[in-house]
Order: sequence, then C-alpha cells, then structure tokens
Amino acid sequence: MVNVSPISLVAIVVGLSCFALGGRLLKSAAAARRVARPDDPEFVLDPTREDPPDDDLDGDDLERGFMLLVFGALALLFAAISL
Repeated sequence: MVNVSPISLVAIVVGLSCFALGGRLLKSAAAARRVARPDDPEFVLDPTREDPPDDDLDGDDLERGFMLLVFGALALLFAAISL
C-alpha cells in the first residue's frame, strides 16, 4: 500500500490546478488574438458585419499562463520529491 503524505497530496492538487488554469489562460489569449484579426473568414464572408473591436491585446494573459505552468511544474516536482 502506498502512503501518500498530506503535503505531497496538496502539492499534486496545486500543481494540477496550476496546469489547468495556465492552459486555460493560454488558450483564451490565443482565441482573443484570432478574433481580433481583420482577415478572419467570418468577416470576409459577411460584409455587413461591423469591424472587429480595437481592443488592445496585452501579454498579461500569456505571461500569467506561462508562469502558472512553471509554478505547476515546480509544485509537481516538489510532490515527487516529498513522496
């Protein structure tokens, strides 16, 4: 039977949560860049559609997503060491 310490269990949960949130942030940042493109097929096929909004896409989501992935990897490394 495998004995898992509470610290390693918490580190595993935190690491997997960071991976999930980081992946979601990176995915939503990529989707926002695709929507803001003026040459998307829906815009070309529907000439009556208004211009896409001129929202400034900052790199905050990209940086947060990357840092969450790094933190998740460190948490899982800590969990592996503490087993």
